[in-house]
Amino acid sequence: MVSRLLYLVRHGAYDREGSVDDGSLSDTGRQQASLLGERLASTRFDVVHHSTAARAIQTVDVLAFSLAPTPRHGDELLRECIPSVPDRAILTDGQRDFFAQLPESARVDGPKQAAAAVTTYSTVGEKDTRELIVSHGNLINYFVARAMDAPSHSWLRPVDYHCGLTIVRYSTGAPPRLLCYNDVGHLTPELRGVEYPDPLRVLFAVDGRGSSWQAGVHDRR
Repeated sequence: MVSRLLYLVRHGAYDREGSVDDGSLSDTGRQQASLLGERLASTRFDVVHHSTAARAIQTVDVLAFSLAPTPRHGDELLRECIPSVPDRAILTDGQRDFFAQLPESARVDGPKQAAAAVTTYSTVGEKDTRELIVSHGNLINYFVARAMDAPSHSWLRPVDYHCGLTIVRYSTGAPPRLLCYNDVGHLTPELRGVEYPDPLRVLFAVDGRGSSWQAGVHDRR
């Protein structure tokens, strides 16, 4: 059985400049990427694929300080997109407003791009590979939805943090396997989920009695 192991990473936090396609890594994003690099330092990748958006390229630049020398490949297919346009009946009011303001090009081209990306990167070759992909939240969540045979709109449901790690294994003669999703054990609590409101931030802490977790609670000092 031949396998293709994808390490999918969302880019680090960034300062948005105009549209969603613009913006460079913030200091927080660089810290996140640096900690992720430390975690992956002992992992050997055959290739690093990345979105051509500046924040993804800059995330890879930071990772490169920790990773072994590895070929890099920028791909337009890995840019942020709208993977599907769900039926209005299953959307929240906020999501309806979001989809209503999208240009027609995003509605038409996004699903085509997402489908092509999954086809391209889930195809297993003749030998085992381990590949790092630095991309964007919507697309990574679509990879997860497809791997789990979930409805196409399921990419809207997961909460994905900057520099969270998701691993999917594709193999010949077997269905895809989701090995982990949005793993942020490498990030310090204050760097986890900075782009989300408190109720969607899960922070882990360890005390003398063992490990515990809290949702939506963190030290603001």
